[in-house]
Amino acid sequence: MRNPIVWVVGLCLLAAGCAVTPPQGGEAGKAGKVPEQAPKGPPEGGPQPSSAAVQPLVAQAESASGEGDHDRAAALLERALRIEPRNAALWQNLAVVRYRQGRNRQAENLAERSNSLADGNTELKRRNWALIAAVRRLMGDEAGARKAEARRQSLESDN
Repeated sequence: MRNPIVWVVGLCLLAAGCAVTPPQGGEAGKAGKVPEQAPKGPPEGGPQPSSAAVQPLVAQAESASGEGDHDRAAALLERALRIEPRNAALWQNLAVVRYRQGRNRQAENLAERSNSLADGNTELKRRNWALIAAVRRLMGDEAGARKAEARRQSLESDN
């Protein structure tokens, strides 16, 4: 059973009827298909918000993003990160929201930040690398996308 706190990664990615596709090529306002390499769901077993103050923020962010209000979701996650700045799952969740907003460079940077805090959480790192690969592909950096995909695949073979 998945903990609803960790579901924030699925803010848009899992909400089947609510998913908003990211802009192609980093162009705001143009909807396109989500690349197959994009993360498909929440990290399992990832760091979970420990603060009672963070849990409602995460739940509200999930709800806001499910309704397509990614700006509000991002603001709520940023508040949660002020409380728990070393929570890798929160950084990854914000990366996904930025990806959904078409803020590709920011999404990549946030996923990299999440990786730097993820320590032994291989699943979270795999999801971050999948997101990085998808972002790089959207920005036309095929070589960078292949490198990110190779990093993701190397984590799979480590298990």
